[in-house]
Amino acid sequence: MDFRQDFMTESPAGSTSSLANDDMDDRAEIALLADHPELQRVSNALRFCQSAIEPKFRAADAESLHAQRTYLRYANAAAVSGVLAILFGIFQMAHLGDAQLENWSPKYGPWVLPVLELVSACTTVVVALAGLGGQKQQSWFLTRFRAEQLRLLKFHLLTNPHLWPGDGVVPEKDVRNTHDRIDGLTNAAYSDLESWIARGTVPSVLEPPPTSEPEWREIREYYDRNRLQRQIHYFHLRRSKNLHDDQRTRILPPIFFFGSVAFVLVHFCIEVAVSGEHGHPMIATIALVISAALPSLGALIRVTRGVLEYARNASRCESTHHALSALAVRLRDASTAEAAFREIGFAEQVLESDLREWLRLMVESEWFG
Repeated sequence: MDFRQDFMTESPAGSTSSLANDDMDDRAEIALLADHPELQRVSNALRFCQSAIEPKFRAADAESLHAQRTYLRYANAAAVSGVLAILFGIFQMAHLGDAQLENWSPKYGPWVLPVLELVSACTTVVVALAGLGGQKQQSWFLTRFRAEQLRLLKFHLLTNPHLWPGDGVVPEKDVRNTHDRIDGLTNAAYSDLESWIARGTVPSVLEPPPTSEPEWREIREYYDRNRLQRQIHYFHLRRSKNLHDDQRTRILPPIFFFGSVAFVLVHFCIEVAVSGEHGHPMIATIALVISAALPSLGALIRVTRGVLEYARNASRCESTHHALSALAVRLRDASTAEAAFREIGFAEQVLESDLREWLRLMVESEWFG
């Protein structure tokens, strides 16, 4: 599922990749089925989902990607400007660069660092308040929730007996009910999201709709090809990406912390070595400034990790990838309609549970911006 976008420069658990998007576009499948009269009802079912759900999903998906990019820009801006404000404050406390700035401009030089500190601090406050007031994080989660609910609805409908009438025409009542559900999902509020993730996915065995052998075999192949294999590949890519980002950033906060302690020791050794004979040498001041600055950089890394939850998302993706891979084997081995639809139902329950897990994880993640 392409809601897990992470830093998709994700994702929401996931920009939405075109690979993940393809399971919503059935135009090619519908065109291929046109030459198979015995599969007309399959074509009609896909055509109904294509016309009723796909446009709404595209709009919700685009809105989610925009909301995600906006939130990550706010989070990055707030984190970076906050660290800069701290660094400028440290420079002032250590009087680092005062002489150079005063030589550059006796009138304006002494004001450079205070002004930079003020601008950075004000930027941090403004960005944080704008992000909080505009509910940037909630907007991302809500729009992704809407898009993924529409995706789940599509595959729920494809296995719904009401979509498989004998004459191939979906009853008007079911058409209205479907559009009402679509409208409800596209207008869902954040309270609906919170209520949904508080519930669990109740296991159930999916009963097959009334289909002929050629029809259920076509649905089995369609689902495996267009849904399962794409999702399996997607989860593999997201797991690899999250593991890479986790391993790349995991070690940095401890390095910055213990590096800060090391520079404190350097400062102490220099002060002891000179024994006050030459005042406070510049190198000792620089060591003290670095020791004070490094924890701020470590905090910046921790904020990034907290916002995107690399490690937990990697673990979640690996678990879902394993479950879907096993179900794909069982689906290909299914020799009856009952067995095929049972595995399809299990796969959809795994994907629904994964959406809940991603939303729970991200809703509880660190807010910043």
